[in-house]
Amino acid sequence: MSAELGQISCIVPPVLGPQARVFVVVHKDPLRERIDVRPSHVLHLEGDVLFLAQTEPPLSHEASGIGVEVAVLQPDEDGALRPVGYMARLLDVRENYPLDDGLTTATALAVSAPGPSEYFETSLRMHYRVPVDEHMGVFLRLADPEGGHAAVGPDGSVSPMTGFEGALIEGVELLDFSAGGARVRIAARVDNESRFEVGKTLPFRLIFVGSGFAEGLAAVRSQDLERDAEGRDMRCLGLCFTNMEIRDIRYLERMVSRTVSACRQREKDASYT
Repeated sequence: MSAELGQISCIVPPVLGPQARVFVVVHKDPLRERIDVRPSHVLHLEGDVLFLAQTEPPLSHEASGIGVEVAVLQPDEDGALRPVGYMARLLDVRENYPLDDGLTTATALAVSAPGPSEYFETSLRMHYRVPVDEHMGVFLRLADPEGGHAAVGPDGSVSPMTGFEGALIEGVELLDFSAGGARVRIAARVDNESRFEVGKTLPFRLIFVGSGFAEGLAAVRSQDLERDAEGRDMRCLGLCFTNMEIRDIRYLERMVSRTVSACRQREKDASYT
């Protein structure tokens, strides 16, 4: 894995304080469009060693010595978050690393800390991500494996289906999607929050009104807690589409390509208004 050369300039080094959110890129293969990104956060910075929380899936002691990319989301001049990263080496995987409260311990990843001029612009995904609006006719249906479904449109409206009573998912807002996954905001009951833990899977169906659908399993790759305008607790999930039939993969790629073209055309038209 190599840094994205030619982009190493004028980047303000991010603050890597305790609890700062980071992403560990274990593997990146642009030719095959594959990337392994694992969320984490900073535990402590000790000299030239940065201690990070264990990732999910976890990195083992056998991985010590490998090169990884550590990335952070930084706001640009327009306020949009952009990933910047640096090349690091996984020095060790430490069990029972003492946390700041002095009472508890956790597994920590010891990686080499960055120098002030080592950051470069990077990417945490392989596909163009498409924001979803109410004009697209794109709907996401998630299913709890233990029962309960919700079909939800881009405006956040929920269309209950048979068996929705008592379901896990109360509402889903599809924020954006790509051929490889989606980002969704979910309102769900607190007592069922474990169903959305990183690593869990939910059956999904991504529906393009009037054109068909693609389905498979959506693996939860990241989870953040948010609060909407009405004060409700929301979970923003990063989903990776998996376990799809070849016909669904090809159909989804075709529909994403078509939607990307439409989005770019709208952006182009908007520049003339």
